[in-house]
Parts: sequence; C-alpha cells; structure tokens
Amino acid sequence: MNYFQNITDLEQAKQRYRTLAKELHPDKGGSALLFQQMQEEYKTLLLELQRKQVAPTGQNTPQQSDIMAELGKLAKVLIQKQVPQRYLQEKIKKSQSPPERILFNGLISILNGFVKAKEDD
Repeated sequence: MNYFQNITDLEQAKQRYRTLAKELHPDKGGSALLFQQMQEEYKTLLLELQRKQVAPTGQNTPQQSDIMAELGKLAKVLIQKQVPQRYLQEKIKKSQSPPERILFNGLISILNGFVKAKEDD
C-alpha cells in the first residue's frame, strides 16, 4: 500500500482518504490516474478492516463463556417446556404461506427431537 500505510482502523482510514482526496483529485490539480489508484487502495483497505472487525477471534472471555452457558441452560428449559414449539404452532395457525408452515413444522420437529434426546439421556 502506498497511500494508506500504517492505517489500523476505520477512522484513520477516513481521515487519510479525505486528506489524499484534496491533494489528488483532478479538480484540485491532481492526476486522475493517481486519484483512481488511491481510491482502489482505499476500497481494498476498507474491505480488509471490515474483515478483521467481523472475523471471530475464537476466544471468549470467561464472562462471555458464562453468559453462553446460562443461555444454553435457558434454551434447554424453554424447549423442554415446549415454549418455542407453542409459539411456532401459533405462527402456523396465522400463516397464509405454505412454505412458512413447512418451515415452522420442521423447526418444531427439530426442537421436539432435542426434548426426546434429552429424555433418552
């Protein structure tokens, strides 16, 4: 990268882009080719920064792990008590869409399978 070296976050990238745009824009006396090259580099940098921001680290903090464990326990209780299944059955009754009904029935079957698997344990 020629124009955006050592840029590590989105705000830095935006600031650098604004500065470069003022210098390189053809209407400001710059070169159309250099301006276009800078824009391409900026787009590449933005994609790279977004990918880094979205990419999961694969490591949860102890607090995140505790929260996930509690949510898992809650989900099991709700599924065993048929809460989501009843909700989906109500959605089926109100739905006018055959594909939606099929999808909801499939979800109910999956949830009921979790209950059965738990009972078999």
